[in-house]
Amino acid sequence: MRASRRVWALATGALVAGLAAALVAAEPRLYVIDPGRSAFRFHAVSRFMDADGRFTRFGGEIRLEDGRWEMASARVTIEVASLDTGIRMRDTHLRSEDFFDAERHPRAIFESSAVRRDGERVMVTGRLTLRGVTRPLTVPVTVTEVAGALRVVGEVTLNRREFGIAYQSRLNPIQDEVQVRFELVAVPK
Repeated sequence: MRASRRVWALATGALVAGLAAALVAAEPRLYVIDPGRSAFRFHAVSRFMDADGRFTRFGGEIRLEDGRWEMASARVTIEVASLDTGIRMRDTHLRSEDFFDAERHPRAIFESSAVRRDGERVMVTGRLTLRGVTRPLTVPVTVTEVAGALRVVGEVTLNRREFGIAYQSRLNPIQDEVQVRFELVAVPK
């Protein structure tokens, strides 16, 4: 009877250890965005002078389970007051209530809700909150793994009016569509 208890205890221990290992292996791997190796840029068209700029403060994370994209999730946060077009007066205006209203709405946040592979690209669907307005958004991206880090490259066109940014200059009309391009490098945490 003692021998069978020992065998039972060993078998139970092996089963528990195997389940624990399987659960650990199934846990998503967390990657955090490295702002020093990443970039967020935007391009807005107007009659006289287009606005090309970037955001300098942002962060976020990507969770990926064993390379299974359908189980991935992402969250990206941009500090909108960090915008930089190289023209201080324009940057101040873009931070104002006319555009981003950075004082009342300091962050733009994208949170994914679904991820699927579409050929060579990955389609990331989620919700973008900008200037206090949340809208659904699907962003096509290309993801590569380089030295253990994820490199995520994509671009999307946003209609600024859909986010409550309706300012218009009579002298220098601005188009509603704004092109956003990004290259994010996320490293394992």
